[in-house]
Amino acid sequence: MRCPQCQADDDRVVDSRAVEGGASVRRRRECAACGNRFSTYERVEQQVLCVRKRTGETEPFDAAKLRSGMAKATTLPIGHAALQRAAARVEARVRALGEVEVSSERVGSEVLDALQALDPVAYMRFASVYKGFTSTEDFRRELARLDGLSGR
Repeated sequence: MRCPQCQADDDRVVDSRAVEGGASVRRRRECAACGNRFSTYERVEQQVLCVRKRTGETEPFDAAKLRSGMAKATTLPIGHAALQRAAARVEARVRALGEVEVSSERVGSEVLDALQALDPVAYMRFASVYKGFTSTEDFRRELARLDGLSGR
């Protein structure tokens, strides 16, 4: 690592600690040439993931867009942290497929699973848009399916 002050590439790590919930490591370094201390961050490089839309177009996976879509479906006070964890689980499940390109249908299906466990009302809101409900019968059918899954 080159020192940002003198550009020497001789340094030593004086401290390392996990940050961002263990997703990265912060390293404090000291330049052997000039004594300057500086920090570096080490993160796992994630494979670029693209989402194939229904139109056939592809776009890079956007975790912020995923969280925003899930947040729009929720109105109950489920908590920001719970929503963040649910969105992170969706992203992890999609990335675990090991594919460079994943369909928007697959992402939507994972979101539905996450919302069903998190908030049934949010699930219905998201499902009505995702599945393209056009009548009250569509809602009734989906509610009946949900009730059947939960054993009510």
